[in-house]
Amino acid sequence: MSTKNHTEEKFSVALESIQSKRRIERVQEAANALLDRYANQHGPEERLRLTFELVRRNLTPEIAIVFGGLTLGTDDSGETAGAGAVPPVPSAGLHAKTIFRCRIHGPDGRNGSLTAFYTEPGSMGLTSAEWLAAMRLLAGITGLGIGGYVTCPQ
Repeated sequence: MSTKNHTEEKFSVALESIQSKRRIERVQEAANALLDRYANQHGPEERLRLTFELVRRNLTPEIAIVFGGLTLGTDDSGETAGAGAVPPVPSAGLHAKTIFRCRIHGPDGRNGSLTAFYTEPGSMGLTSAEWLAAMRLLAGITGLGIGGYVTCPQ
């Protein structure tokens, strides 16, 4: 390996590390924004709406949250989705390959789910692994924010 190739490889690794750090910082900013917004909303439904909007605007438009009688997201017809809500199918007809699902367990016995699909690089430029980690973080905040917890099998 020539010195030039070795130098280029080191530069490439350093650049990717810097870019990854910036993407992670943007996820941390989103998580902090969610926590700040939670301070002004105390009901679980309002907090779930905040999570839904934050994820939909920043991480993926393909998101659905179901909790008790609350359903956020739409089915394929554009109508409000039912108990098995999943995000709408994109115009290509297929959901993204990266899927996030978790169960939401409320303190009062109400349960629900959060389902989202992702296609790299998305609006924040996240890799699929970074996006899954971001979704786990935001889902965890959401579970705690409603006074319960979440379980994410992945």
